[in-house]
Amino acid sequence: MKKVLFAVGEAAPFIKVGGLGDVAGALPEALCNKGVDCRVILPLYGQIPDEMRRNMTYITHIYIHNAWREQYCGIFSCKIKNTTYYFVDNEYYFKRYGVYGECDDAERFAFFSRAVLEVLPVIDFLPDILHCNDWHTALIPVLLDSEFRWRDGYGGIKTVFTIHNIEFQGKFDPYILGNVFGMSEDKKPLLFYGDCLNLMKGAIECANAVTTVSESYAGEILNPYFS
Repeated sequence: MKKVLFAVGEAAPFIKVGGLGDVAGALPEALCNKGVDCRVILPLYGQIPDEMRRNMTYITHIYIHNAWREQYCGIFSCKIKNTTYYFVDNEYYFKRYGVYGECDDAERFAFFSRAVLEVLPVIDFLPDILHCNDWHTALIPVLLDSEFRWRDGYGGIKTVFTIHNIEFQGKFDPYILGNVFGMSEDKKPLLFYGDCLNLMKGAIECANAVTTVSESYAGEILNPYFS
């Protein structure tokens, strides 16, 4: 059975900001119904309703090293119909009023991206395909290729990166490459685009396949006006 882990910044019915949440709530279930073992991983945001939290099971916790930081990472899970969902818990990063648009978004989602890769042995699920979505998870293919490939079970993982909204690309000051992303200077070319670090560019460089939400959108973003 093909194993797919869908890494995403939001997923209905738990938390939804836009169309990304709708896709993350529907596509994994559709794949499960076709016989794929597709699971979803997302942050455990403070805005997720208490009635949904009551259905979650605590698995364990680990600590994530990101640059000079060491941060708690709790792991919870629940199942809706045929789909298993995992939640990365860290109240410092995710117990916020908003989902996106925080001044430390680079650090928050760098933590989440590392957490996705670090928790795979803990949840006992090494996927054939890691499906990443938009800039919030764009660092995952970069980290996988540059830091995690040597680990047992990681060598054969393929990555898919899907662009849902190219307007938001994860653009940040180059200074944070080491200080926030915990990456060495020789990895800068993977992320550097224009005059900044661009996480979406990094995912396009490193992912085994790049997709969009529709054929028409794929055509649109080939035009510089839209992209």
